[in-house]
Amino acid sequence: MRHESARNTARIATRSAALLAVLLAGTAHAAAQDPLPLSDEHRKWLEEEVLYIISDREKDALENLQSEAEREAFIAAFWQRRDPEPLTPENEFLTEHYRRIEYANLRLGGESPVPGWMTDRGRIYIKLGEPDDRETFQAIPGLYASELWFYLQRKEMFLPPIYLLFFRDNNAGPYRLFNHLLDTPEDLMPAQALDMENSRRAAYEFLQEMSPQLAHATINMRADQGVTFGLALPDVANLETQTVLFDIERAPYRRLDSSWVSAAEANRGMIETDYLFNSVPSSGVARILPGPRGSAFLHYMVQIAPENMTLAREEGGTTYFTRFEVRGEVTGAEGEMIHQFGASPYLTLTQSELREVGARPFAYRGMFPLIEGEWSFRLIVKNDARSEYTIFESTVSVPAQGEDPWIGAAVLLHEPAERQENEIGYGTWAPAGMRLNPQAAPVVPAGGTLHLCVPVRNATDLEVAVRPAAHAPGQGDLDGIPDAMAALAAARQRISHSESGSGFDCLPVSLPLAGLPNGSYEVVAMDSAGAPWSVSGFDAIPRRSVALPWAFRDTFDAESPGAVEATLAQQWLNLKEFGRARPLFEDAVEQNPNLIGPRIALGRIALDDGEPRTAVRLLEPALAQQPESVVILRLLGDAHSESGNPTRAVQLYERTLSLELPDAALLNALGLALVRLGENERAIAHLESSLELDEGQEQVRELIASLRAALRPPSR
Repeated sequence: MRHESARNTARIATRSAALLAVLLAGTAHAAAQDPLPLSDEHRKWLEEEVLYIISDREKDALENLQSEAEREAFIAAFWQRRDPEPLTPENEFLTEHYRRIEYANLRLGGESPVPGWMTDRGRIYIKLGEPDDRETFQAIPGLYASELWFYLQRKEMFLPPIYLLFFRDNNAGPYRLFNHLLDTPEDLMPAQALDMENSRRAAYEFLQEMSPQLAHATINMRADQGVTFGLALPDVANLETQTVLFDIERAPYRRLDSSWVSAAEANRGMIETDYLFNSVPSSGVARILPGPRGSAFLHYMVQIAPENMTLAREEGGTTYFTRFEVRGEVTGAEGEMIHQFGASPYLTLTQSELREVGARPFAYRGMFPLIEGEWSFRLIVKNDARSEYTIFESTVSVPAQGEDPWIGAAVLLHEPAERQENEIGYGTWAPAGMRLNPQAAPVVPAGGTLHLCVPVRNATDLEVAVRPAAHAPGQGDLDGIPDAMAALAAARQRISHSESGSGFDCLPVSLPLAGLPNGSYEVVAMDSAGAPWSVSGFDAIPRRSVALPWAFRDTFDAESPGAVEATLAQQWLNLKEFGRARPLFEDAVEQNPNLIGPRIALGRIALDDGEPRTAVRLLEPALAQQPESVVILRLLGDAHSESGNPTRAVQLYERTLSLELPDAALLNALGLALVRLGENERAIAHLESSLELDEGQEQVRELIASLRAALRPPSR
């Protein structure tokens, strides 16, 4: 075994900062590739170093990976999943595993050329560790050299107290594990004269005089059972022995959750290699709620259980911290990108703060405005403290503005939603005038109260009710349970939207669940005609309360003038809906003339619509704010060129050339502006540079030829 390799692996497994990100190919492309052959190092790791502790699922996954980077990340995650103390710098499991291999090679393989880790004793030692007791039988006449190991009950491995007997068959070769299906007590002492009619019992009695434990081990591996049954019916008793042997083989990974391997296969292409094998489970919720000035906002939350939330500790200090890498996107039915965002916030907690929240779930919350339509939302939250990630996906429906009624999916809450007497600013899960504490996991204490907030637009009257979940077997009909029927009848509420105002709103609802049995239910929101608009499922569980998460909030500055309109306009622009994007961009600029993004977008739209002077009016103030923006310089240069001002266009193009490497399009634009100014020699120089970058431009070649002809003096 290479100690340096073990130390390197340990460093990989316990690092708290992410390694250099290695982006993977898309899922479809990766699936089409053949697995990469194992390198010598990885083959040794798989077939020697972790042979006895890796599950078949993990082994198959490693062999099917398609890059060395993926395999290194897999190995790091393999050890990390087994680390009993994630917050300590040392991975105690990894250290103990390599100690066992070293011990097996030094102490358990000397009697033959076979390395210790390959022997039966070495295999068991690596899997189960040091026995609680051991007894050796050496140089005893008529008895093969034997060794008896005793292990107390290993509850975490589902193993009872057991004896493991090893012996050297014919006193040659390595010690072999006594297998009750293949071996008998007589096989330990072939030279002894035994009663042939009942040699099994005679051998047992002979061994019992020598060592009761040794004799017991030849009949039954289980130390908590007697041997009478095994002596009388050895074939039946030996079947139980095989079950114990099977459990020993599975012991190192018996309780290991291998879902991390499946998650890596499903998320390949979305997650960097260093994170790929470190998926943690989560629950989440995404809802459309009313926003400022009639807009709709997507509010989201992803929640992670406390045992899956890792923080790093400041070396020698009492501060705990991590950095999140957050990436979100909204896409359409054809995969078109509607909206995307990213953030890298830091989280720090003092020791007292950690004690206060450490036993509660962690929630990452955020919001942003969204245009009308049916969309898919995906959020990826990566935790740098241990290179962990989670993915939340949901579909959302945003209603169109207008007079038509709409009722959205209800938000399940930890506590009642109440309107604030004093107006509060718009924030994450805080639509104007309200504070919401959403539940990511849809569970409610049985017999408690279901707290909701139902988003509506132009809905005059509606009814919210609870009913058994359609998918729950045996719960579809509660007619035979009078208390349950009464409870369902009580868990209904009629609401008049006109009483709380018109337009877009979120209506607070509280429904009593007293009398409802545990099980799966649905809360359905119906219009005045009884037609269901939205259905949200939840489970009534036998618990007094549901843990309230502590949250990190990523917000959108909805109060900033023009911010909402600019975001919505960009989303329409991503769909190439220029007619819907332009008025929103114009509204954003009117509210906040200093917004650069909307000015650039409007400048492009104006040029496309043949309005270069409008583009000039929009872009000159933007350039004054960002005088070295090559995007503004080039766009404004085009606007001046098309509006008949080549002098200003040349200034802008030349300024652009001083800030970025030239491309053919920029050189051509500068050349044409110079032609309009009559500076043909300078124009030719730039156009020839363009041809050097792209030789296939025949029109540019013809223009250069005509300009050269114009420069020649007339022939006499």
